Amino acid sequence: MITLYKNYTYYFESSIIDIDGDFAYGSGITMDYEIIKSSDESLIDSGSMAQVGNIYKVPYTFTQTGEYRIEYTTPLGYSNGMEEILVLEESQSPEIIVEKLNRILGLSQENYRVLNPVYDRFHNLVSSIIKIYPTSADVDADTNATASYQLTATYNKTLMSSYKVNLLP
Repeated sequence: MITLYKNYTYYFESSIIDIDGDFAYGSGITMDYEIIKSSDESLIDSGSMAQVGNIYKVPYTFTQTGEYRIEYTTPLGYSNGMEEILVLEESQSPEIIVEKLNRILGLSQENYRVLNPVYDRFHNLVSSIIKIYPTSADVDADTNATASYQLTATYNKTLMSSYKVNLLP
């Protein structure tokens, strides 16, 4: 299954191979396509693919998330094709999910470092920078920080009255 993201234009490409394993293209040889939503088998789009050299291609932009399939139809005597497609929101991309998980791990005290602590006259921590890192070696070297946060706390003498941690740009 191919994973794509909503609201991006993709080019679907395919080729027609003859019985000898050679590309089949030229006048009269066409390839059609249908994009079908898997959940209800509804036809989303269809048409003929443009021939570019020995490749047939068509641009398409998915505007809704879900599972789809694209079916390629070739002339009689050639093999048809099919691809399964999963369309996600951009915020669901694997890279973004991994980044969020790394930030959660960091804030739960894994590969975490507190820098530039500032204390009040009662020895209460009132501010610092918190950085999280992908590896313990990065923590030691203070390199490749995944994210940085500003910690701020206020006190009524020795009792904490507020505490906040904000993501730094």
